[in-house]
Amino acid sequence: MRDFSQKQSPSHVVAALSDLALHPAQTFLHSWNWKAALLSACLRAPLFLFATLRHGLRAISIAVLVEAAYSAFISGCFGAFVQKMRNARPLWASALLIVVILPAVILWLDYLLHLYTGMPNLKGGMWAAATLCVLSSLFNWYLMKHGNLLVGKTARPLVTDLKRMPRMVFDFVALVPRYGYRLLRSSHLRLQV
Repeated sequence: MRDFSQKQSPSHVVAALSDLALHPAQTFLHSWNWKAALLSACLRAPLFLFATLRHGLRAISIAVLVEAAYSAFISGCFGAFVQKMRNARPLWASALLIVVILPAVILWLDYLLHLYTGMPNLKGGMWAAATLCVLSSLFNWYLMKHGNLLVGKTARPLVTDLKRMPRMVFDFVALVPRYGYRLLRSSHLRLQV
């Protein structure tokens, strides 16, 4: 039985990026994250359904199919990238790549794709996609740091990941209040000394 409690040892962001550049097929083909792809397509396609709801069946079909295909493909690649970078240091550099730079590139390509297909209400769909993209980037990073939604040797079955999801959502949402509490408590203790 595999030990899922072991975490990937931290690497430096530059080393992880150079490994990605030297072995892109290993990361993006062999470690393509089908779990992230499946969940992303299921979450993002409905956003574009609602964004085009008043524009007829043809517009809805094109927008939903384009988004499902694009988000599945790109999210599988992004999931492979996040899995590779999930414990890379420094943390600020990993965060910049995972939460800002790559989502911006992904959204820009998504925008161009929907612009090309002539999607009506593109602005509404893209605002919803941008919000979801940033939140899901943070959440995927959190999940993968805790051994969920991984593919390859360290992977659990998808059913196991999904069973753990409610607890992981609760823990993720509780991060900010817990961190704030710790800050307040530590500053209060320093004031007493």
